[in-house]
This record gives sequence, C-alpha cells and structure tokens, in this order.
Amino acid sequence: MSTIALYYALHYTLYVWLLPLGGKFASRFGLERSLSVAMPLFVVYFVALATIPFVPNVFWVSWILLAVFKIFYWPAAHAEISKFGEKKNMGTELSWMYAITKGVGVLGPLVGGFIAAIYGFSVLFVLAAGMALLATFPLLRTKERYQVKKFTYGSVWAVICSKTHRRMRWMMMGWGENLIDTVYWPIFMFIILGGTTKLGLVASANALIMTVMAFFIGEISDRFSRRQVMRVHLPFLILSHLFKPLAGGSVRLMLTDTFSKMSFIGVRLPMWYKLYSQGRSVGPLKYAVAFEMILAMAKAATAWILVVVFMMTLPYTGFVIAFVMAAVMAVMYAAL
Repeated sequence: MSTIALYYALHYTLYVWLLPLGGKFASRFGLERSLSVAMPLFVVYFVALATIPFVPNVFWVSWILLAVFKIFYWPAAHAEISKFGEKKNMGTELSWMYAITKGVGVLGPLVGGFIAAIYGFSVLFVLAAGMALLATFPLLRTKERYQVKKFTYGSVWAVICSKTHRRMRWMMMGWGENLIDTVYWPIFMFIILGGTTKLGLVASANALIMTVMAFFIGEISDRFSRRQVMRVHLPFLILSHLFKPLAGGSVRLMLTDTFSKMSFIGVRLPMWYKLYSQGRSVGPLKYAVAFEMILAMAKAATAWILVVVFMMTLPYTGFVIAFVMAAVMAVMYAAL
C-alpha cells in the first residue's frame, strides 16, 4: 500500500510543476488542440500499464506518462466547460455531462471486471487504450477558432495567492479526500469482495444511482444556492468516509458505497458549478490551471502522508487512518 501511495506522491508532485506548461500550450495552440495531444498520451499510458506484468519497472515510468497526459487534458477540459457553458443552465449542463459519462460507466465497471477476471488486466488496459484513441477523432475533425493569449507562470500564482480566491484555495485543499476515495476505497472494496467481477457489479450499480442523482442535483443547483446544496450533502459525505472501515461484508459495503456516491454528487456538482462560473470572470484557462495546481498539491501532500502511514502500520490500520483523513479533509469543502 505504501508503494501505491509513493506512486501517487511522485505523480502529483511532478504534476504541480508541469501544469503551467500545459496552460502555456493550450493558450498558444488552442483548447481542442491540447485535448487532441492529450488522448494519444493517454493511450501510451494504458499501453504502459498493460506491459507492467511483463516489464515491472515500467510501473515507475507510468506515473510520468500520466502527469504529461494530465497537463494537456485537464486545464483545457476545465477551461472548455467554463468558457462555453451556459451560465443560467450550468447545473443542467453539468448534470447531463455527468449522466453521459456515468451512464456509460454503468456498463464500464461490469464489463471491465469481467474482462479483468477472465483475461487479465493487460487485456483490459489495451482495450481501454483503444477506446481512448477513438475518442481523439472527433477533436481532429473540428477546427477550433481561438486567439493566442499571453499565459505566464506568475499569473497563475497571482490567482492562487489572491485574497479574492481564498475560498477556492481552501476548498481545493480538501481534494486530498478524492485521492483516498478513488484509489484506496476501491482497493478496500476489492479486498472485501475478493474479486474484480463483484467489484464491477457494485461499481456499475452505483454508477446508475449517480446518473439519476446527477440530474436531480444539477436541476436544483440552477434554482437554489449552490453553497446551500453542497452544505446539505457535505455532512453525509463526511459520514460516508467514517463508515467505510466498518463495511466488513458485501451488503454493508454496497450500502456504504451507495451512500458515499450519492453524497459525492451532491457536493461535486455545486462545486464545479461555482468554479466554472468564477473561471469565466477571471479567465477560464488561467483559473483552471490555478485550481488544478492547488488540487495537485493537496493530493501530493496526502499521498506523502500515506506513504509514511502504510509503512508504519498494518494494512487495515492504514485504511482506517486514510478514511478518517478523508473525512477531515472533506470539511474544507465547506469553504465554497
């Protein structure tokens, strides 16, 4: 477990330093061009993962590939949504985006779990690489209209350090919680369930619930205060992390994951709504790089702490500490 934490600690530390380069590329060549460059890199990343069983040392190269992919993808993706999203219906648009991605995700974990169980993770990663490559073609078929804009490293830090954006700063520091939720919670579930097929079934069922919830949360985010919507769901997200060490059986694990995913949507959609709306007034790309840098710093710090935690404790104790850490960090979302 400490090796996994070290992997992400190195990855996010590098990601922090490389992010402004991704912003410079997108400002010079356009958002869609940046996304077009990102997807082939994502393919290379999955191919690298597929070779790990045969060449184990590739594991220590893959985190670099992931960082390079992200600097081209995430700043451009966030800026695209912030720039072109309809302000009055941002919640509805985000709910549709979640519904499409999570709707596809209903079958993804189920099929992925089956493939991994029958054919192994190498085949699964190769298939994922092929799907990522197909996603590149629509971007290449369209011609983006953009203007070259000046983008400096100092301008990003000006946003990060500004008193105007202190709420954003505190909120994004809570994203260390997301690292624990997306990395260590699935591993914990895999250990409890004992196989990829069962894990895929649970993930698919909860992806369906998230799809339905996304529509509901997106609609109310357009009609009510995003801060109020988020703060209603936040206590449940915090509680879900505290319940996770107690999920010792299949039924309890399923219920805990469902509880976690429902509260997750209630927190995330209003949060992105707020960030994308603010980004439009500051500068979509500059603001996207700024909050991605804080997010990466939070995840890097969390990962380095977990390296020490899992080195010094038994695995279950490490999981308990990690989930308690996630609950504490989630409190920072209240800064919205």
